Amino acid sequence: MKKEVLIFVLVFSLMISMSFIFAEDLTDDQKISKAYDCLENKINNTCEDLTLDQQIFSLLVLDDCKAEVKAAQDTDFCWPEDKCKTKTTAQAILALNEAGVNTEDAEEWLMSKNKTPTDLDWYLQIESSEATSCEVSYGSSTYTVNIAENKKIDSDAGSCLSLSSGNYWLQISPSCYSKEFEISCDQDFQTNLLYKKSDSITVYVSPETSSQSAGGDTTEKINSLCFTEGSSCNYETSLWSAWILDSKKYDISAYMPYLITNLEGNEKYLPESFLLLLGQESYQNDLLEKQKSAGYWQESSDRYFDTALALIPFYYDELPEKDKALEWLLDSQDSEGCWQGGIKNTAFILFSAWAGKAQRGGDGNGTNSHADCEEHDYFCMYSSDCEDENILPLYDCFGSQVCCKIELPLETCEDMYGEECESDEECSISEKEALDTSYCCTGTCREILEPEESECEQSGGTCKYPCGDSEESADYDCDDNLDYCCIELDDPDSNFLWIWILLILIVIVSVGIMFRDNLRKFWFRAKSGFGKSKPSGPRGGPGFSSSMRNPTIPRRIFPPSGEPQMRRPMMRRSSRELDDVLGKLKEMGK
Repeated sequence: MKKEVLIFVLVFSLMISMSFIFAEDLTDDQKISKAYDCLENKINNTCEDLTLDQQIFSLLVLDDCKAEVKAAQDTDFCWPEDKCKTKTTAQAILALNEAGVNTEDAEEWLMSKNKTPTDLDWYLQIESSEATSCEVSYGSSTYTVNIAENKKIDSDAGSCLSLSSGNYWLQISPSCYSKEFEISCDQDFQTNLLYKKSDSITVYVSPETSSQSAGGDTTEKINSLCFTEGSSCNYETSLWSAWILDSKKYDISAYMPYLITNLEGNEKYLPESFLLLLGQESYQNDLLEKQKSAGYWQESSDRYFDTALALIPFYYDELPEKDKALEWLLDSQDSEGCWQGGIKNTAFILFSAWAGKAQRGGDGNGTNSHADCEEHDYFCMYSSDCEDENILPLYDCFGSQVCCKIELPLETCEDMYGEECESDEECSISEKEALDTSYCCTGTCREILEPEESECEQSGGTCKYPCGDSEESADYDCDDNLDYCCIELDDPDSNFLWIWILLILIVIVSVGIMFRDNLRKFWFRAKSGFGKSKPSGPRGGPGFSSSMRNPTIPRRIFPPSGEPQMRRPMMRRSSRELDDVLGKLKEMGK
């Protein structure tokens, strides 16, 4: 009997254990918290073993590596020690600022690492609504040029200014880029500078335009710089340095021509994100259009870093593209909660997508070093849109925006260079509120089209990387060759159903073993009753009479088809025996 009890206890314990197999899916907040835990576990107070890059990006989110980053600074206030790099210094300034460290000396070093780029062509444009004669002065010389009604200029203006582009502009010689040009005309006029990359046909107009009435004068001077790595202009370095210094309220307008004209050919650095952070809102649509169908960005070899970089300008925005990217990131976590087990990417993603220290509670110790701007009913905007006296430095905004105590007045949709989309159109970017409408599209209105499904999606799969724990990779094509076609495995609930059925059968068998003696008696008793014929004839009993019975209809019983008919052998009686019987019957009848 002890053996049967032991079996029953084991089966019952197995049933209890199976009830804990069903695991609940983590919420988004739990996944984010898991990512922070993963990063903390990987660092685990061993920052000295990390690379400087890992230390810097970890400091954006945690305070664990502050001492190590500060210790890696060179005596010239740059990073790394003895091998100062401009981009690394810019990133270190960003991280230390997040940790509340004063970086003024490093900022001054960074501002000094610049030069005038030599791959830009510059032009002087003089315009008037009627024919005019103008004097152009630079150095100690003055030159006279005449501008016809068709806007054409009739002559060069010395060695620094030569006719160009069908005589509509004056091209500035590279040797004169440092000179200042003073212009005066006898009719109302305006002047500005134009620029383009030397090997490109795209011409850009400087945002500063000067206007004067007849007899007045304007001044134009090229103000074009790049940040250097070593002795040469470096585009990626310039992007990072301009963003960091702009967020520290430095004037970086001189760097914009270089950043804008050199965008083509440098797409791998995702320059649209930096330009958007620098207030160039026209690049928002370009950046969003680079998002892959699965939800991430990838212009370099690292989709996680690129996605984090692309999300920074949209921290305060509510966009479907942003939601899709966040969903992709949460679905792409590894089993520990990080992204590909990487410290740098995990930290940068938490910083850009989920506010870094703010998500964990301010400076990492549960307090905020600054108050949040919009939570206190102020307004985040670019510094160019907020007067200096209205900027609130003790209130935080994300990226390069500042906290302004006065809201930016609304403009009409037309003034915002936008339009209202038709009912069968959608805006390529999020719609903004304008003075005359709440649905001003500052991007492009495009026809709403049903997205074409990839071979994977047509087969019931999902294109993403990597596949989840409950998915397997199938051999179907995705729009992005780097994605896997992920197919859901069989519903685990159905597998659990079979487990429960098996457990029930085990219980039944166990009970049968325990009570096998009683079951055996029942079985033989039931078996012995099978095949016994019931007594024939009328059923007796009180009140039962033959008149109440239905007449019996004789039936002919046929043996089952295909089986031999079994008959009992009949005993033959001899004729003598029959004669004896008949004789006795006759005697009884007398």
